[in-house]
Amino acid sequence: MGAIRRGFRNPFRNSVRTGIAVLLLAFVLGLLALMVQAAFLSRQQLGRLDAKVRTLIELREAGAFGTGGFGGDKPIGEEGFSLDTLEKVRRNAHARHIAKIEEYVYATQIDPSKENAYAMIIGMRPGSAMRAIGEVDYESARLIAGRSLQEEDSEKPVAVVGKLYARQRLGLIELTDTTLAASALSLNGRAFRVVAVYTTENDFGDNHVFIPLAAFRETFHPGKKLGKIFVTVDSVTNVEKVVEELRAIPEADVVTAPEAVSTARTMLGGIAATSTFGSTMLFGVGGVLICSIMILITKERIREIGTLKALGASNAEIVNQFLAEVFTVVLMAGAGALPFAYLSTPFLRRALGVPIEVNRGLFFLILVSCFVFGAIGSFYPIVRGIRLSPVEAMGKV
Repeated sequence: MGAIRRGFRNPFRNSVRTGIAVLLLAFVLGLLALMVQAAFLSRQQLGRLDAKVRTLIELREAGAFGTGGFGGDKPIGEEGFSLDTLEKVRRNAHARHIAKIEEYVYATQIDPSKENAYAMIIGMRPGSAMRAIGEVDYESARLIAGRSLQEEDSEKPVAVVGKLYARQRLGLIELTDTTLAASALSLNGRAFRVVAVYTTENDFGDNHVFIPLAAFRETFHPGKKLGKIFVTVDSVTNVEKVVEELRAIPEADVVTAPEAVSTARTMLGGIAATSTFGSTMLFGVGGVLICSIMILITKERIREIGTLKALGASNAEIVNQFLAEVFTVVLMAGAGALPFAYLSTPFLRRALGVPIEVNRGLFFLILVSCFVFGAIGSFYPIVRGIRLSPVEAMGKV
C-alpha cells in the first residue's frame, strides 16, 4: 500500500508540470470521445439510411425537381400530380408488393419579419413518417417534446413544429408540457394547437410544420393536389418490378431511394471518414503525450527507484507505484475532459452535422480512453523500473 500511496502523491510533487499535462490530456480526451461518438453516429445513420432506402421509392410531380428543387412544385391547385396519381399507384400491376403508401401536400409560408422567413407546411396522414426536407434526407425529424400525430388527430387542427420554427415564430424556448399546452399558431387564418416539437439538427429542416392531411385540405383548399408520394415495397427483390410499373405514370417522376439519398450518403460517409481520421489522430497525439510525460517522470525517478530497490523494494512495488502515478494523471485528465467536451459539443455538432451530445456514452468513452492511455503510459516506466538495478541507478546520478 505504501508504493500505491507514493504513486498517488507523486504527480503533485511538480504541480505546475502536472497541471499542464492534465489540461493537454483532458483536451485530447474530450475531443477524442466526441470524434469517436461522431464517427459512430454517422455510421449508424448510414446503416439506418441503407436499411430504409432499399425498399423506398419517391414519386414527385414530373419535372418539378429539375426546375425548382425542393418546393419547386406547381402551385397548390394544379391537378397534374394528384389523388388520381395515388389511385394509379394503388392499381398498378405489382401493387400487391407495396407495403405502404404515404402522401404529402406542401404549402410555403413566408414571414419577412423573421430571420428565417421561409417555412414549409406539410400535410400528412397521422402515423406516416415525418419527412422533413432537411440537409441530409427526408425522414430525419425526431421528436424532442410532446407526442406524434395520432389517428384520432386526423381531422383536428393540431401541429408538430420544428425547433427553429418553435423558437422564432412561437417564442417557445423551454419545451415543457406546460409551454406546449399553451402554444398555438395560425395557418391561413385557422388556429392550430401545437402538440410536439421536432428537430433534424439543421435550421432548414427545423423550419417546417406538420399537420394532419385532412386538416391541411380544409385549411389550404388544394383540391386533389399532392406534393410527394412515398412507396415502400415489401422486399428488395420486388423494387425493380414496382419501379418499372410506376414509371408508366406520365405526371410523376419516379426516383428510387438510392438516387434520392446519394447526396446524404456522400455527406454522412464524409463525416464518418473525417471523424474516424480525427479520432485516430487524437489517439496518436494522446498516446505520444502520455508516453512523453511518463518518460520524463521516469528519468527523474531513477535515483529514487534505485534507492527503493536497495532498501528491498520488490519489482511489484515499483510497478504499483508507477501504475498509481500514471492512472492518477489520466483520471484527473478524464475528469477535466468532461467540461472540455461540454464546451466543444455545440461547435462540433454544427460543424459535423451529427447529434453528438454529452451523455453516459461519452462518459464511458472518456473512461475507456483513460484506461487505454494509462496502459500505454505505464509500459515504459514499468519495464524501465523492473530492469533497473540499484548500482545502475546510482551511476546515473
